[in-house]
Amino acid sequence: MNEKQYVQVNQALFSLVHSYEIRMERNKRARAAGLRLSDCAVLTVLGQMEPLTASQLSASMAINPGTISLYVQRLVDKGLVERERDEKNRRLWWLTLTATGRDTYISIKKGTVQYTGDLLSPLSMSEQDILHRLLLKASHGLGFTWQ
Repeated sequence: MNEKQYVQVNQALFSLVHSYEIRMERNKRARAAGLRLSDCAVLTVLGQMEPLTASQLSASMAINPGTISLYVQRLVDKGLVERERDEKNRRLWWLTLTATGRDTYISIKKGTVQYTGDLLSPLSMSEQDILHRLLLKASHGLGFTWQ
């Protein structure tokens, strides 16, 4: 599997596997920034798809808009995400990663690839590819569109 596939597998599993949260806490940058698993998930989606509006982020992660607003505000307060008003539609705000947010995302992504690879290591490459396709199919069925 390639790096993108490992990240996608991780995203499909993050809400289901408690051990991922424990492992995430070992990430030095995430721990130093006081990030929760939900913060890391938002950073990962933004890192792949930015710029996004809060409503696009909410829809892509299938998370309630009010909850996304709380997550985003937390990341803004930490200096990891910034909002920029749309020049043409002043009611829209675009979300992007700050330089620190980008560095944190890259660190999280590296850790994600490593521990997802560790999780999948007992499987053959063929089995990993099958699992990847099945998890993407299942997550799409649940409304997750961040792949």
